[in-house]
Amino acid sequence: MAAHAGVSQTSVSRAFQEHSPLAEKTRNKVLASARILGYRPNAVARSLITKRSGLAAILLTEATQRDAPDVLFFISQALIQNGFQPLLFPTALEQDGAEALAQAMAFGVDGIVSCVGLSAQDLAQARLRQRPLVLFNRQGADADTSVIACDHAGASSLLASRLYAAGHRRFAVVNGPRDAPVSVLRVEGFLSRLAELGVTAVRQVAGDYHYESGHAAAMALFAGSGPADAATRPEVVFCANDAMALGMLDAVRFSLMLQVPRDVSVVGFDDVPTGRRPAYLLTTVRQPFEEMAQLAAQTLRAEVDNPDTPPQHALLRGDLIERGSAILLPHHTG
Repeated sequence: MAAHAGVSQTSVSRAFQEHSPLAEKTRNKVLASARILGYRPNAVARSLITKRSGLAAILLTEATQRDAPDVLFFISQALIQNGFQPLLFPTALEQDGAEALAQAMAFGVDGIVSCVGLSAQDLAQARLRQRPLVLFNRQGADADTSVIACDHAGASSLLASRLYAAGHRRFAVVNGPRDAPVSVLRVEGFLSRLAELGVTAVRQVAGDYHYESGHAAAMALFAGSGPADAATRPEVVFCANDAMALGMLDAVRFSLMLQVPRDVSVVGFDDVPTGRRPAYLLTTVRQPFEEMAQLAAQTLRAEVDNPDTPPQHALLRGDLIERGSAILLPHHTG
């Protein structure tokens, strides 16, 4: 590379360093040769000089990878746009976040975007190691950690209000995993609003965020019910995420032969691409994943570049997406 450009090896190194003392003419020669040769500086060697790896860790659960892949896509793209190379640290369960965090720090990442919950001790450890960390869609255990999240409780509360206004009075809920804080926020927001409206008898069924548990929940709620049970079975099922809502829809329609939304309304949360297809037309809450990812990456960039940057706390609105799987407006006769 140096021979091709007709400069010293030191000049080559300086050409790829910001604010390095190098004549503009020399820098241009080096960059022109780099384009011709397809040369890129060695990232590992550069990290030894800059004391930065250029890596940003993403901590992500298995459930999010499988059922909401847009999260990983948008975070990865946003990190790249902000000068990071993303590095994924998956964890099977939410409760394993501490281990994923330890692995990320062992790789010498410059910063971390965590889509798993972390304790106050975990966050303190990251600060002690001088690793800026942004919580994505998770509540912070302390005020010193940046949090970028969707307003899950607020969106679920609005959903409950709209369903109640449509005349529904018999509700059921399919929960997510017990250790999933997002599921807790969604279900609590939904149930709290129903309680304010006078609806307290809500049947709850356990789920695990996956399609299969939504299918099983439908069988638990409706199997064995016939025309005579129409006045007592749930009119609405709120699933804590879209994957379970899709399983619910398939079971209700094809195993139980009920009509959606005439016999039962089904709603979810996330707005995954599959739910938009004509076979489902799922009514749901859309999380602003792309906007959240951009804000998380920008926040991490600012904290890496300036450790004195104050933490960012942003709660973004989830939008209700009305499709064909639920009755949200009251029927008018006459």
